[in-house]
Amino acid sequence: MWILALIGSGVLTALIHLTIVGWNIGTAGICEIFLLHQFAVTHGLLGVLGFYINVIKADETAKKLNWPGGPFQAKYGFSQFGLAVMGVLSIFIRGTFWIGTLVSLYIYGISGLWSHVAQMKRTKVNAIDIWNLILDVIYHIVLTILLLQIPSVWG
Repeated sequence: MWILALIGSGVLTALIHLTIVGWNIGTAGICEIFLLHQFAVTHGLLGVLGFYINVIKADETAKKLNWPGGPFQAKYGFSQFGLAVMGVLSIFIRGTFWIGTLVSLYIYGISGLWSHVAQMKRTKVNAIDIWNLILDVIYHIVLTILLLQIPSVWG
């Protein structure tokens, strides 16, 4: 599952960042770096890749997924690109902007839950579908816990 590779890339870059700046920055500082890298790296890559496969390679992607294709797919690709922009802006804009970024990711996550449940209703439920649901929920819980540990976000 490619989403694990994207999440892992954000974790890896955060570990590199922490190795460079040092680990003695306190719990809030460590949480801030991990969350920053999930926003900027993981969601930055997710958005750029989503834009590429749903806008640039729309027809090929629709065929692979047995989608009808069409304007909705481009709209989806642009919304994913919007997540990438918010993730990258999180590097430069901190504080309450991060709450907005997380809320946008919640909405994106809800769309994933919605579509995975709809897919499960149409076809035979398999382990990958269940894993996608669990991962989506756990991942957003972890991001929320990280955000709650950063006092500068809350004023």
